[in-house]
Amino acid sequence: MKVIALLTATLLLCACDEPAAPVPDGRRQVTDMAGRSVPVAERVESIACLEVLCYERLFLLGASERIAMMIRTNAPWMLQTNPAVARIQQLGSDPDTEELLRRHVDVAFHTYGYPAPGKIKRLADMGIPTLVSQPVGPIDSVEAFVESRNRMLRLYGQVLGPDYAARAEEWCAYHLRMVAMVRERTARIPAAERIRLFHVRGPAATDTQGTTSNTYWYGVIAGADMVIGRTPLAGRGGVSLEALLEWNPQVVNIGRQYSARLVTEDPRWSRIAAVRNGRVRELPEGVFYWDGSSEGVLLMLYLAKELYPQLFADLDLRREIRDYYRRFYRYALSDRELDLMLQGKGPDGRRHNDMNN
Repeated sequence: MKVIALLTATLLLCACDEPAAPVPDGRRQVTDMAGRSVPVAERVESIACLEVLCYERLFLLGASERIAMMIRTNAPWMLQTNPAVARIQQLGSDPDTEELLRRHVDVAFHTYGYPAPGKIKRLADMGIPTLVSQPVGPIDSVEAFVESRNRMLRLYGQVLGPDYAARAEEWCAYHLRMVAMVRERTARIPAAERIRLFHVRGPAATDTQGTTSNTYWYGVIAGADMVIGRTPLAGRGGVSLEALLEWNPQVVNIGRQYSARLVTEDPRWSRIAAVRNGRVRELPEGVFYWDGSSEGVLLMLYLAKELYPQLFADLDLRREIRDYYRRFYRYALSDRELDLMLQGKGPDGRRHNDMNN
């Protein structure tokens, strides 16, 4: 998969060398995450979120009212933090291009080559500017990962205008400060003493995320030995139970609102250190799942505190999460809401993933 990703990145770099087409009147060029230069309207009023990370970033920037349609995700705290999301058209998959035209969409945000290769070109041919808004290709260092997350948010800010770009820069500054604080402390941990961690993405207990993900890189920054790094897996995928038994993770974290019972009630996992020692945890989630959203910075803090409490004795995780929601989502979490979130539950007090996604 890494070879494929490298080839993809090479092709994209070659494509960037092609002469830029003239910019139509009333438009400006925006460079997306794939390095494509796309003409976009000077003022964007109607947005199609055709990839799942789009809504949370627009909400963070204060522009969720401009979303005409979005891919449905059912993340646990999405509706609670913004009841107006219920009025946005929810999509089970990509809409017909005719629907996008009918809604007078100014710009669409999409992934590169997924779910349908050629979809971006077809949308462009219909007159709908479409931006790749997730990273393309391999990520081979902490620095590259952190910069990719900053670039993602900056892309939305650039599309929306100067006020939103300033909000994106505020988040990027916070992100860099938190990463620097955590890295400075975890750099002291010898490689042989780093805690082995496996992340369960679900819906199966052996489903995980690879070396381009929030869970991998924020885990690395937090000082974990992310056992998935022993494989070539880049994106979402599965591993064998035999491999897990060999890696013997000391901590297993369960994401996406799935239950720890996936692991703790399966006798095949009973030999793994995390199960024997009661270190199987159900992760918090938020406006979106922390494995993909800008809340990944909170995942990093959570992991640092979870794995190395003595190193991070002064880190008040409750305060950080509360301040993050107030500052970036303009939402005041109550004590009860914060309790539920840290217990890995939604506002209804349950932990469930009805979409099985």
